[in-house]
Amino acid sequence: MKKRRIIYLIVTLLFIFLTIDILHKTNLSNSVELSKAIQIIMILGLIRISIGCSFYIRKQYEIKKYSYNIIMNLGLLIFININILRQINLLIFNWNVLSITDIYNNTLKSFSYFAMLTLPCIIVISLYSIITNLVLIKKEGFSPNRSLGIVLGFISLIGLFGSQGVYFLISKLLVGTDIQFIKYSMDICINATLSYFYTLILATLYCNIKAANHIPSYDKDFIIILGSKINKDGTLTPLLKGRVDKAIEFGNKQYETTKKKIIYIPSGGKGSDELIAEAEAIKNYLIEKGINKKQIIIEDKSTSTIENMKYSKDKIDAINAYAKISFSTTNYHVFRSGVIANEQGIECEGIGSKTKWYFYTNALIREFIANIVQERKSHIILILLINISLLILIAIGKYYNFLTII
Repeated sequence: MKKRRIIYLIVTLLFIFLTIDILHKTNLSNSVELSKAIQIIMILGLIRISIGCSFYIRKQYEIKKYSYNIIMNLGLLIFININILRQINLLIFNWNVLSITDIYNNTLKSFSYFAMLTLPCIIVISLYSIITNLVLIKKEGFSPNRSLGIVLGFISLIGLFGSQGVYFLISKLLVGTDIQFIKYSMDICINATLSYFYTLILATLYCNIKAANHIPSYDKDFIIILGSKINKDGTLTPLLKGRVDKAIEFGNKQYETTKKKIIYIPSGGKGSDELIAEAEAIKNYLIEKGINKKQIIIEDKSTSTIENMKYSKDKIDAINAYAKISFSTTNYHVFRSGVIANEQGIECEGIGSKTKWYFYTNALIREFIANIVQERKSHIILILLINISLLILIAIGKYYNFLTII
């Protein structure tokens, strides 16, 4: 951590030195030279912010591997890096004619360029989401939850062309020379909002894949097995069996590596339509797989992931308040389960079992929506601040005739 601080301090000092040097060597009375100097300084500033953001994300990951804060900052990092490429492109192709107006308009349309560059990726994700959900419905039957991928996929696709659609409606209602200005402002704000969610989608996808494939260190005292619905006869569903098998696999690997045995905590209460508690069903399966009863402590009161974590931690604290904990769940659920654990002050690392390919996408979308809903106030405030700032910037540009509307 200290090493990163020193590196970032060096980067900051280098940025300041280069900025002073560039301005010192620039003929400030020459508009093209001044514009190039400003553009280069802007690029250097974005690189500095990108490095700082990378260090911050790594720091956060070391403290808490599961955090919505990581997703938001990773989204920002993606946007900044693509914008750096855009700014470099502008500088190279307008080297002899670059102006302050060019810089202003390019900065203002950064979100539009980002939306355009991420367009292929979002289209692929949207179409894949729709297709996998149709397969899921065909194989597992229809339910509102199983159609989330289709809904989000179509919303994403519609959103790609939303600005033109809204403009078409407005153009039918409004007339006059300001219609182009309204369209321009609307395009910028819509693309800014779309870019915000695109970065969240890409960052969420990355964080969930990284969390699902993470292998905790083999020094754990306990592993919590998060429950889910069981069969009517009290046996485990394939999804829940996958979670338990993954926990057993981890426990066996830890013993082979360090000779340290792990204690299993099956977690899950009894639903109104279930024969026995989920924890009891998991315990029975563990015993069938050869796990010693002395290595099993059941938690059979919980009805949600929050309670899974909370009540399981109470069981652990009664034995060892300083125990090292891991948990096992399905791959798409690892990141969010980790966030829930961290919010309750539980330090733990998760492992994820595989699920059917057509089920994974829909489940991941549910996790993404859950993340958005849980942090909805922060997202709403940030989107409003971004759009208000852009509208103010557009108004200033129009007033001083900087604005170039194409």
